[in-house]
Amino acid sequence: MSGTDFSRWREVLSRAAEPVLRAALPGARDGASIALAAPAALLLLGDDPALHPALAEGFRMLAGMGGAAEARHVQPLLKEPGGHSRDIYHALALHMHIAAFAKRYESLPPGVWSVCEDALPGALLPVRAVERYADVAPPPGRTGVTLWQALCVLEQAVAVSRDVDVELVDGVVHPIVSRPGPDGALHPRGEDESLDAWTYRELSGLHALANLALLRRNKTWAGHVERIAMHHVENTQPDNTTNQPWAWFAFFWSPKTRSFAEQQLHDATANGLSVVAAILLADAANALAQFDR
Repeated sequence: MSGTDFSRWREVLSRAAEPVLRAALPGARDGASIALAAPAALLLLGDDPALHPALAEGFRMLAGMGGAAEARHVQPLLKEPGGHSRDIYHALALHMHIAAFAKRYESLPPGVWSVCEDALPGALLPVRAVERYADVAPPPGRTGVTLWQALCVLEQAVAVSRDVDVELVDGVVHPIVSRPGPDGALHPRGEDESLDAWTYRELSGLHALANLALLRRNKTWAGHVERIAMHHVENTQPDNTTNQPWAWFAFFWSPKTRSFAEQQLHDATANGLSVVAAILLADAANALAQFDR
């Protein structure tokens, strides 16, 4: 597929996500809401100087969250506008901020740039829990969160040229991809676990793994992304997924699995795009943008 085709799909995702993200901007002031990621998501779609201060404020809130979580020995939780929370939302919000900072670095005013950079270590504290899984696979129930935490650590490492963290991430991801679940899935399903819960963790983890493979330019990891995506094309029914298009880019990446991505986009937009879905589509659009370079 040509860069032009990726660019066309990037525009499709951007047009779908942008109005929802702009409508969510007031919620970004609530440090407990996943809408915290809306300004960063919009900055991935296009540079908007009016959103630069919001990116800095988001980093400040994430740093405050990180310090509080460290003191209490807990992981931060962010909620959807409807009130539901998931353990993966904190890493998603942090990822969007680091990605936006990296992408708009050169256009940020010095004051905004310095706030973001100064807040980054504190914001990263909760995801450094990933260090416990260096060289040993996490329990199956932690697979998705672990991959998301590894992604945030890697993005930070690339941004500040911290090679030791790049090595850490390699050590975390390798055991996960080396011990796949049955029939090429990302990870095994627990005996008493519902299919919906397992599928959610599979797709959210695959989303992070695809971003990791792209950022590291790792062909082996990319091969695992395609294998896992093929497993879900062949085995996962729409009833077991959600209207949150996790791993959209992972499915779109290979022509063999692209139909799944197209179905995801249809399902996500059929009854109005949610804030989480819009954030995920903005992230996917940013992944596609890498192919324009």
